[in-house]
Amino acid sequence: MKRIAIRVLISFLLIFIIFLFFFLPLKTKVVLYTYNPDTQNLKKSDSEIETTLAERLIFRDSIYKKVILNLIDESNKNQYHFPIPRGTKLLSLSVKDGIAYVNFSEEFRKNHPGGSLGEILTVYSVVNSLTEFPEIKKVQILIGGAFVETLAGHVDLTSPLEKDLSMVR
Repeated sequence: MKRIAIRVLISFLLIFIIFLFFFLPLKTKVVLYTYNPDTQNLKKSDSEIETTLAERLIFRDSIYKKVILNLIDESNKNQYHFPIPRGTKLLSLSVKDGIAYVNFSEEFRKNHPGGSLGEILTVYSVVNSLTEFPEIKKVQILIGGAFVETLAGHVDLTSPLEKDLSMVR
């Protein structure tokens, strides 16, 4: 009887340790490309997000979602709501064959201030932040679940985009 109790206790402890190992919050360093109002360009910013080992090893898409949610949050903190327009929501994000498919709400287009520079900064804030992950080579931006030609008439969004650091200062 004592052996069974000891085995049950050991099994419980093992399950508890595994649970802690996979679901205990950890800090993960990521790179965000955010708006720099002084230079009217993007700036590369080191940031930290809270993740779990399970996310790092198995559920990678949730880390990518947190990066985009951080970009949205950073944009909401500045008076310009830039580079991600006010009210934008991340509807979904998935990665397949090295391409991240990022699906934003209609506010991404509807609330965008326009202009070629503004559109480039918005698009490449998303693209550059996600392509910091070595497994993501390109980013396809969707709005409301649909492929779109452009965000505000300037950047071709009909095919996946690669990293472009020409607007980073």
